[in-house]
Amino acid sequence: MNNHQLKKVHYGNDSQQFAHLYIPSNKNKLTPVVIVIHGGYWKDNHTLDTYATRAIVDYLQGFNVAIWNLEYRRMDSVGDNIKAPWPATFIDIAAGIDWLQHIGLEEGLDLNQLLLIGHSAGGHLATWAASRSMIPPSSPLFSPQALAIKNVISISAILDLAASNDLDQPLQVQRLMGGTPEDVPERFQACNPSCLSTDQLNLTLVHGERDTCVNVAQLKRYQNQTSQDIKQVCLPTADHFSMLPHEGNWQESHWGVIKQLIADEVAALT
Repeated sequence: MNNHQLKKVHYGNDSQQFAHLYIPSNKNKLTPVVIVIHGGYWKDNHTLDTYATRAIVDYLQGFNVAIWNLEYRRMDSVGDNIKAPWPATFIDIAAGIDWLQHIGLEEGLDLNQLLLIGHSAGGHLATWAASRSMIPPSSPLFSPQALAIKNVISISAILDLAASNDLDQPLQVQRLMGGTPEDVPERFQACNPSCLSTDQLNLTLVHGERDTCVNVAQLKRYQNQTSQDIKQVCLPTADHFSMLPHEGNWQESHWGVIKQLIADEVAALT
C-alpha cells in the first residue's frame, strides 16, 4: 500500500463543505485523481468516514493516485429539509469537484485523468456531476467552467429521480428537490441523470438484482433513456450494500467485482 498523506481541504465556509485529500508520498509526476462520493439518501446520518464507501477510499490507497473523498451538505434526517434545501447538495458537489481546479497545480494533480465513484445517492451525485455539461443554461446549476469528468463508476445508484417508486424511501427525492417533478420540473431537468445523459461518458453502472433499497429498474430506466454505450454489471445475488465491506452483511465475491472494476479504471488512467 502506498503511504498516502491526508489533508482536510475546505472548499466553502460551511462545516460540511470539505474533502479529504490523499496524496501518494512517492509521486514523481502529475497524479491522476479518483473522486469518491458517499451515499445515505442525501441525509445527514452518515459521513465520508462512516459510510461504506470508506472501503473504496482504503482500497484506492494501494494505487498511485490521489483521492478526493468529498463531503457535502446533507438533509435533516427527519422532518423538513432545513439543513440542505435545494440546491445546496448539488451546489456543494459541483463546488467540491471544481475546487480541484484551484489546488491542482499546487498538489500536482492531473485533472485530465479523473475517475468518479459513488454509491447509492452518491452514485446519483457522481453520475449527475459528470453530466453537468448537459444541464440547461437557464438553470442556476449550469456552469461553463465545470470540471470535465469522463470516467464514472456508479454503484447501486439512483439514476432516475422521477421514478422514485423504485426506491424504498421515495419521499427522500421530494425532500431533496423541494417538490415533485410536477411541482418543479425545471429542477428535475437539471438534477436528474436520466435527463442529462451524454455519450461523452465512460460510464460503468453496477447494481445488485436483489437490491430492495434502489431497485435495479433504475439502471434499466437510465439505459432506456440514453443512446450512450454503458458498461452494465448486474450481480444476480447482490443487494444494496453487499458489494462494499462494512459492519453489516457483505460478500467478498461482490466486493471483488468492485475492486476489479476500480483497478481496471485506475490502470487506464495511470
